[in-house]
Amino acid sequence: MTELRIGLIGCGGIASGHLAQYEKASGARVTAVCDILPERAKAYGERMGVPEDHWFTDYRELCACPDVDAVDICTPNNVHVPAANAALDHHKPFCVEKPVGVNAAEVEALADRADTLGIPSMVCFSYRFKPAARYAKSLVEQGLLGSLVQVYASYLKDSAFWPGRRLEWRFDGAIARYGVSGDLGVHILDLASFLCGDVTSVCARMNIAIKERQREDSDEIAPVTTDDACSFLATMKGGADAVFSVSRIALGNGNHITFDVYGTEGALRFDLDHDDRITVTRRNHEGRNSSVETVQIPESFRAGQQQTFINLLHGIRDPYLPTLRDGLRMQRVLDALMTSAETRAWVDVV
Repeated sequence: MTELRIGLIGCGGIASGHLAQYEKASGARVTAVCDILPERAKAYGERMGVPEDHWFTDYRELCACPDVDAVDICTPNNVHVPAANAALDHHKPFCVEKPVGVNAAEVEALADRADTLGIPSMVCFSYRFKPAARYAKSLVEQGLLGSLVQVYASYLKDSAFWPGRRLEWRFDGAIARYGVSGDLGVHILDLASFLCGDVTSVCARMNIAIKERQREDSDEIAPVTTDDACSFLATMKGGADAVFSVSRIALGNGNHITFDVYGTEGALRFDLDHDDRITVTRRNHEGRNSSVETVQIPESFRAGQQQTFINLLHGIRDPYLPTLRDGLRMQRVLDALMTSAETRAWVDVV
């Protein structure tokens, strides 16, 4: 397998996880890094052995670099689409963090352009690569659950209370647009659609618990303009009803994701704190008691996010690959959630 050259745009926290995967992956290596803060580009460049003349502060220069074959975008939300378009300007494939953009219109235009050019891409819906999620998908595809009727999903963190956390971009609606709904909620929305079909309507409630924070570059205290918690009801294309809870103010939770899916013939439950197992229930037609089994998931259901991207670049397409069209569907749901929370009404996803 020829070793391809990856350019990393954005050297914040999420990029560290991407780099850890590239260090273990085969078929590619990081050859350029970019961040608006030169010291962060330097730190990541030194970590990956990237020469100093390939440490950039402008993503357009990285995308134009002849020593970059593909781009990995790990920036704040409002830079995702511009950086992806810069990659397309040079006919370079890309993977991009979620949410893909700050509204559905810009994501649709990006997806259309990528399709027209025939340039491969991937959205980093990380939890799609967990063995529990992939095994659950296989059970649903086999029809083990029958017709799906109910979904319960939660993503709980206490990250809003981390000591010393300032008014970073995630708390600024002008940069992120979405709060915890787009930062965390989009993951379980993608899993729900992955397992159960598209979300068709939503009814949401959002809450900002910590209303002010100190700016990152001064002592000024400024308002938080993105939600800390988002709870919502949803309907799914196949007819199932769903209940979602997303929070970064849930004390005692590091990164806790749970999923329950109920059907007419069975059910499944998984907790991604233990992503190598899943609880499967099968309906007993002879009596009241159903069979409940905790299954250890075969290793063959495990996949690496960045290795999957590398494989795509080599022409090997994972059947569960998260596409830009998947990202667009999620963007439409996020936009509907914002409208629902503002109007306090059910909103159709269009």
